[in-house]
Amino acid sequence: MGMALRSSSLLTGEEVRLVKKANAVVRVAEAGLTRFSHDQAMWMIGMHGSEAIGGQLHVTNYRLVFCSHFFNRATGRFSIFLPAISAVRDTSWGIRRQIEVSTGTHRFTFIVWGIPALMAAIEDLRRHWTSEEVAWLAETATAERAKLGEGLVPRRSQAFSPNTSPLAFVGAAGLMELLELSRPA
Repeated sequence: MGMALRSSSLLTGEEVRLVKKANAVVRVAEAGLTRFSHDQAMWMIGMHGSEAIGGQLHVTNYRLVFCSHFFNRATGRFSIFLPAISAVRDTSWGIRRQIEVSTGTHRFTFIVWGIPALMAAIEDLRRHWTSEEVAWLAETATAERAKLGEGLVPRRSQAFSPNTSPLAFVGAAGLMELLELSRPA
């Protein structure tokens, strides 16, 4: 079972609307992970140079929050704010069910079942944000930034350099993107 999103990690006024078992797909090199001995064969399942980090994807009224399982080679939690999402696409192929969530600066891939309901929930929650609400969310997220997550951090035994993994900064990057959206035009 993935790490649960605790109520102490919810922002003021935030409510969980949907929880799905999911895998966040990360590039092995970007995550600072060592290669698997068998990863030359990963291309056969569309995962060449990538790894699926197991956990849970939580859809709240403010953001998507991915919480990893404890037993992954990279663990942690990261947020994608709903107002920052520019597109959600079903990128499934073969038997693999996956969605791609795009923001202005990042593209996230999640392997997950029940894509139509998940996409509908995300689309419904993300389309109604006013500029005043985005500014409020940016202010709230900044004040409560410890609740956003530490990003995905490689376990020390797996990392090339645990302090330089770009995925460790995903949470901070999401907040920066939200702050940019909240600035008056």
